[in-house]
Amino acid sequence: MYDPFTYLQDGKAGGINIIDLANINSCSFIETKDIGIQNTNSDMFQLIGRFDNSDIRGCNLLIN
Repeated sequence: MYDPFTYLQDGKAGGINIIDLANINSCSFIETKDIGIQNTNSDMFQLIGRFDNSDIRGCNLLIN
């Protein structure tokens, strides 16, 4: 399923998408290409990796 507005059940891995409603002058939706699992009975999630073939960016940049 590729609908960014679909919520997964607890314990299932899926893509992390951020909605920033305070960001009124630019894009308020960010697709991070990160994979996470929502903790059971919580609003917290665990970051477990990135999608294959996604760009390397942020603090995870590799220097060759």
